[in-house]
Amino acid sequence: MSKPKLPHPDGARARASHRRGLVVGALLVGAFGGLLGWPPRAAAETTVPLDLQVDLLWKVVRFERGLLDRAGPKVTLMLVMRPGNATSSRSGAQLEKALERVKEIGGKPVKVVLHPFISIPALKAAVAAEGAQLVYLTPGFDADVPVMAGALAGIPVITIATDGDQVERGVILGFELVSARPRISLNVGQARRQGLDFNSDLFRLVKVVK
Repeated sequence: MSKPKLPHPDGARARASHRRGLVVGALLVGAFGGLLGWPPRAAAETTVPLDLQVDLLWKVVRFERGLLDRAGPKVTLMLVMRPGNATSSRSGAQLEKALERVKEIGGKPVKVVLHPFISIPALKAAVAAEGAQLVYLTPGFDADVPVMAGALAGIPVITIATDGDQVERGVILGFELVSARPRISLNVGQARRQGLDFNSDLFRLVKVVK
């Protein structure tokens, strides 16, 4: 009796990669479907997968006109985690892994700096010391965001949250799912208070908060 043939592991990996590509592709189309004139869907909020957030982030930050000029030889992203918060630590580890895939933006290498949060003044000092262009907040900073937004006024750094609700409170960019489609929110007022200049073409692709 002949033995049944087992699927080749490379074939299984390829099929899995293909399926993930289809899912990511569908979500990306959903995120930027507004450009094509597609109608918005009804709201049903949940969290955008962190690896997809990273993919979308690099597409969006390119719309900030001064990012690459301020960056110097490297684009520096500060990943902020709250010590003792399990959700923050878990999300931070996932984001750090996802960010390892990002080798460059606009031809400049990306440097990721981990920052254990102590206080808002310490975060502000670390942003200046590292010359960070991006600050990615893990979950756990709900109460800190409004004060943080005030402290960062005049400092041209793009703050990002894993939760789109934080954009209403003063984070510049955030992500949420609406009817299974990722939506990016942009706080234009806070961006201007921090001296950032996003190309207006982005406004057609995101939810704008003023």
